[in-house]
Amino acid sequence: MIKIGNCMIGLNGGRCRMKKRVNQVSQTLLTGFFTLIVVIDFFPEIGINISIVIMGVVTCIALAFITRQKGEPIFKSSKQKLIFSLFSGIYIFSLLIILSLLGGVSQVGIEWTNPILWGLYLIEVLVSYTKYKRELKQICENGSGTFQ
Repeated sequence: MIKIGNCMIGLNGGRCRMKKRVNQVSQTLLTGFFTLIVVIDFFPEIGINISIVIMGVVTCIALAFITRQKGEPIFKSSKQKLIFSLFSGIYIFSLLIILSLLGGVSQVGIEWTNPILWGLYLIEVLVSYTKYKRELKQICENGSGTFQ
C-alpha cells in the first residue's frame, strides 16, 4: 500500500479520498447550477447566459459519473433514500415558493401549485417509505445488525 497525498494506492486500486471529495463537490455544484437554472427561468432579465449554466451542469454530471465509486450504491439504505426524497422535495418546493414571492414567474410553467409536480413528489416519497418499511421489517424479523 502506497500513500500519495490523501490517496491510498494498493494492488486493488484502493479508495481515494480525493476522488470521493471531487464527487461530493461536483454533486454540490450540480445543485447550485440546478438552482441557477430555476432562478433564470423565473427571472430571465438577470442576464445570465443559460448556455454557460448548462455547460456547468453537463460538466458536473460528467465529474460525478467519472468519480463515483464503482459498485457502491448511491444510498447505503432505504432510510437514506427516504430522507433524501423528503428533503430534496422540500428544497425544490421552497425554492419555487421563494421565487414566486419575489415576483418571479416561470417561463416554462413550473409552479409550486402544479398538481403534476406534487403528484410525482408524493409518489417518490410513498415508494421510498414503502421500501424503508419493508427493509425495516426484514431487519427486525432477522434480528441482525443495526439499521442506518
